[in-house]
Amino acid sequence: MAFLLCMYEAVFNYQAGIHNVVRVNKDEYESCQSNPNSKTHDSGHDELRLKKGMNYFICSLPGHCKLAGMKIAINAL
Repeated sequence: MAFLLCMYEAVFNYQAGIHNVVRVNKDEYESCQSNPNSKTHDSGHDELRLKKGMNYFICSLPGHCKLAGMKIAINAL
């Protein structure tokens, strides 16, 4: 019997205090609006486990997502 376990992470490196990373759903991703209850990662080096399927992340600081395009969608297979 053999098992293959694959875990995927996204690593976000950025200047702490200038940006952040928030996992959002598709609607939040498209509107660049995060839920106030969503966890905000702001260490400057965040390793976030990807769920199978689409994963959406934005920078939630004003203007960073909508005006500067600081968002990413990752499809984890």
